Amino acid sequence: METKSPFSASSENLSSSPSLLITESAQASSQPVSGTAYSQPVSEQALAQLISDGFDRAKAGDGRNVYESVHACASRIPSRSHYTFGWIIYYTLHQSGSGDIPFRKRLLAEYLALSTPRPHKLHSMILQVAIQLYKDVKNVQFNAHGNGENHAPSFSILRFAALWGLDHLREGDWRRKDFNGKALSATAEKLITVLVDEADSSHTLPDESIVELVDKAVKKFPDSASLLSQRATLYILAGDIDKAKTLLRQALVLAPGKIFIWSRLASLIDINTQPRLRLALFVRALNSPGQELFKGRIHLQMAEVWASQGRFPQGAWELDKVKRLYESQHWHMPALYTKLLAAIPEGTMPENPAATYKKLAGITDTYVYEMLPEISVKKTYHKEAKAENPISWRVTDANGENYWLQPHKFGLQSDLPKGIALLIRVNGNKVVTARIQSTSAANVNLAGLQG
Repeated sequence: METKSPFSASSENLSSSPSLLITESAQASSQPVSGTAYSQPVSEQALAQLISDGFDRAKAGDGRNVYESVHACASRIPSRSHYTFGWIIYYTLHQSGSGDIPFRKRLLAEYLALSTPRPHKLHSMILQVAIQLYKDVKNVQFNAHGNGENHAPSFSILRFAALWGLDHLREGDWRRKDFNGKALSATAEKLITVLVDEADSSHTLPDESIVELVDKAVKKFPDSASLLSQRATLYILAGDIDKAKTLLRQALVLAPGKIFIWSRLASLIDINTQPRLRLALFVRALNSPGQELFKGRIHLQMAEVWASQGRFPQGAWELDKVKRLYESQHWHMPALYTKLLAAIPEGTMPENPAATYKKLAGITDTYVYEMLPEISVKKTYHKEAKAENPISWRVTDANGENYWLQPHKFGLQSDLPKGIALLIRVNGNKVVTARIQSTSAANVNLAGLQG
């Protein structure tokens, strides 16, 4: 099956040869490209020497000039110089910054046409700059969309990866690096992030080789909430929503502060049959760490839930937040905003739903953490409220392990006696759910009578 060009949104008019996978912009600029005739041909030996001599200059920061000087002298690179020229291309890419997207796309196309060792460190470093190019293109597309522009550059990391060859990932590409005590994602993890992002954006289930790549990563890095979320995305694209929800809940157990995962999970909850849970999850997403700038769509989806239940004043409140946020950034208003605004009866006064949102707080923890095992404990200490600190309990399990909880967070009567038996769930040594054991009710009544 022919692999399309990753370098253009419409690649049907381009050759399938990587050496010709250049953009319209590069063609229009009349800049030299491998396979094109030039006016100043030199001997193959002289060109090989030029490339060899240019390696150190390119490494030192003069990559673009070296690259252009090579193309000013020859129509094709001698095969014995492909490896060295590959490094010149890499240095040129590395030195190009976040701009000049057409030029960077052209360099990647030329690299793919070379016969270089694969797998190899150079090949992996080219992959890294391709990942960065995809991110830069996405940023340009985001800004263009926000400004209502229809044209923006494109770059398919899915197609690039197919030409690059996933089987060329090295052992080092799966190795995380330590930076100031923090583990940085391996190259394979970074690649998966952009591959799944493009698949999600295009609503297309990727090739089975990519699904297998993600599965391998999930097994290798079981501590990664991001990988679980990305595997969930592939399940969504395959139509398996239940498996997706399970993985997203597992991801939130690992990383309860991830705004995107809360929002994604909320979007999978049926708005007609479980509107309360859907809204509660969106509220949790809204209250997660993150700039308000990126929460506009959450407000919009919360407005949709309110409108679906005929609660138009609350929906109008959320739509007003969307309007103010988008207008402050001069962004184009989403189609859903226009649709919901038209559904709200004229003259509806916005009503702040904050009180309702506060009541929904416990629903999300119960939903997400119910997959964790429950631990049987007893209340062993009662700490009275002081200043702004609410009543707290110390509870102890059969092994003598102590945990602290605030009963009001779990809807528990704050003055229950010591010795009361509870079932709790713990995540990261923090109590996330708590309830009275069903067999404890009689003991509570007896304790009250005896007291």
